[in-house]
Amino acid sequence: MQSQISFVDSQTLAPKPDINAGQVLISSKELAWDGIYIEQGENEEFTPDDVTVAQHYFAMNIGPAFEWEWKDGQTFKSHRYETGDLWVNPAGVPFSHRINQQNQFILLTIEPQKVVELLPDHSLLERQAFRRQHQAKDKHLQTLIRALLVEAEMGGPNGRLYADTLSTALVTHFVNHYSLPPSVNLLKPHPTQSKKLAHVIDYIEGHLTADLSLSDLSLEAGLSKFHFSRLFKDEIGLTPHKYVLKRRIEKATQLLKQGETVAQVAYFLGFTDQSHFTRVFKQFKGVTPKGFINPKIR
Repeated sequence: MQSQISFVDSQTLAPKPDINAGQVLISSKELAWDGIYIEQGENEEFTPDDVTVAQHYFAMNIGPAFEWEWKDGQTFKSHRYETGDLWVNPAGVPFSHRINQQNQFILLTIEPQKVVELLPDHSLLERQAFRRQHQAKDKHLQTLIRALLVEAEMGGPNGRLYADTLSTALVTHFVNHYSLPPSVNLLKPHPTQSKKLAHVIDYIEGHLTADLSLSDLSLEAGLSKFHFSRLFKDEIGLTPHKYVLKRRIEKATQLLKQGETVAQVAYFLGFTDQSHFTRVFKQFKGVTPKGFINPKIR
């Protein structure tokens, strides 16, 4: 499978279908993720000239170190990219590369609108509000990108809410650490709006078996995704994703006590399969579902 990332001419914005990042081994193409896309792949070389991408674009080296040349004005500069090093390019910013050796990569794109949705009380951020970063050694980005890739590789077993949670953390880090002055601080306290959570809690209870997303829950609260995530964690003590999992497991214990089988409960509560349900159940209860039903087999 070829890369799904579209490159365009930086001057005319005409598509450049001849430019492709390489052979893709893993991607989130088939998953209903909101405004974010990730893929892992490899190529023998990558030499785009004066192109850009409509999304915020992240490239991480996951193979051996290699030399990466990039155009700075009219000349090329070179950096040695070690395993884990990142290149961060804001949406619409032109670039030219010369990578003339085999390399392995993770590529991630974020739609600018997704960033805008997560910025409470701020006007739209144009691409100039972010800085390009070469050879970034950013542990937070590395961890979040790898977590998203694992979720994509597994077929999204944790649902959209989990992907939304990781995406929100990634966008928050991107804005806090790659904004040009004046920076936007997403950690600024906001007024408590606890009453708005009551409706969301009721909504979760009524949709425990559904594939909930952060968009669904924040819409119910009438808040931006960022405001809702912060408020929920402050008031409940858990992220929305963790809270939903906790409630599903609590519901599962009730059903198991009523005589439902492990397979029936896993299916009813929307887990991807019985093994996924068992892993989550043990995380919360310290014992497998079968061990919960029959303590003698613990």
